[in-house]
Amino acid sequence: MHYTFFLIAAFFLGCLAAVPAGPVQIEVLRRSINGNLKASFMVVFGAFLVDLLYGFIAFFGIAPFLENDKVMAIFWLAGGLILGVLGILSLLHGLKDQEAVMPPAHLKRKRWAFLSGLTLSATNPVMVLWWLSGARIFKDVGLITELNTEIALSFLAAGSLGLASYLSALSLFIYWAKKFISAKALRRINLFFGLLLILTALYFLYTSCHSLLHIC
Repeated sequence: MHYTFFLIAAFFLGCLAAVPAGPVQIEVLRRSINGNLKASFMVVFGAFLVDLLYGFIAFFGIAPFLENDKVMAIFWLAGGLILGVLGILSLLHGLKDQEAVMPPAHLKRKRWAFLSGLTLSATNPVMVLWWLSGARIFKDVGLITELNTEIALSFLAAGSLGLASYLSALSLFIYWAKKFISAKALRRINLFFGLLLILTALYFLYTSCHSLLHIC
């Protein structure tokens, strides 16, 4: 019985971890609202794989490279460049005439979407702390007694599924709700997302440069 409650709790904890707005959520929302549901799911899939990888890092210590400042600076740099390009494309699309309401072509590309989810999620090593914190909470409340291999793998499976399920549900809801959004409002949303992505990109690039300067 405790094991069943543990799996359910891990699933909902994964959903909770996906709620705070971040670059991945922005990409999911942006593609869904422009009618590109498959591409939105590819963003979710890319993020899912990286979150799962961070879980393995947290529980099995397979990648101490995350403690390397140079590696993390490269992660931040890659994320910043991708966000910057996506933000500029969103702004250009939002500034088009109201008649030009067709979604930008790059939002339909599933490979680009997958790469976005993969890279943007990789810039969030805080997920390692999230996995470890979740395991500690379950120990404290008595749902698990020890974090053996079976429990760790079960936590990874249920928690990652929760993360992906929330983002997928969000994508489906926005895709459905876009029917009630006018072309003018859609342009404004693209402008808002574009500015938000560029601001986030600037933060990522600043963090990367700051880390690289300290290393050198």
